[in-house]
Amino acid sequence: MTRPSRVKELKTNVSSRSRRAAALKHFKQVDPHFYTATSAHHASLPVKLPEKRTRTELFESLVAIVISQQLGIAAADTIFSNVKKACGRRVVPESILKTREAELRKAGLSAAKVKTLKSIANATVDNSLDLLMLKKLSEAETSQKLMRIWGLGPWSVDMFMMNSLAREDVFSIGDLGLVRAIEMIYELPKDAPRTSLLAISKKWSPYRSYASLLLWRTRSSMIKDMKAD
Repeated sequence: MTRPSRVKELKTNVSSRSRRAAALKHFKQVDPHFYTATSAHHASLPVKLPEKRTRTELFESLVAIVISQQLGIAAADTIFSNVKKACGRRVVPESILKTREAELRKAGLSAAKVKTLKSIANATVDNSLDLLMLKKLSEAETSQKLMRIWGLGPWSVDMFMMNSLAREDVFSIGDLGLVRAIEMIYELPKDAPRTSLLAISKKWSPYRSYASLLLWRTRSSMIKDMKAD
């Protein structure tokens, strides 16, 4: 006899796989060119989007996103590690508030990012921002609440919704990697009008987060191929 927990696990796995399959099926129907251009990376899509389940995980994830603003992955990872050390190995609101600005600057943060992290920590501590409650809000409401915090803009909010809240229909027009990927795949001129890019992305709804993952991975492999040549 299958245990109830095992049944729940199996249902969750089937649901996750069906969501990924549904996304790929949708892309194939509405945008065959995109589907074909990204086909090498279909199997690499996660069975479900990453989701942070606790306030602590959500806070740490948001801190990491702020740190990564306008930085490459390697540099952002290094600075996050430094910040974590400066905060006593625990990235929580209390440790961010307790750590002096000079120490956070020494870890590699700009003055603006220090101010943003302190603002997020203060809002979390005084309960004006409940990160866990964001899971119950719409994307518009989530954006509105987060962008009240100094230094949090559309890109940071989009990354948080996609990578921390597991929202399936997020596309960030402010992400240069996504923009360049669309330009490469559709052979558009550099800095193509945003209206054109958004029109293309709308076809992928309601699975634009999955499309974004495919865009990033496809662009990365295309760049590697060009360098190899």
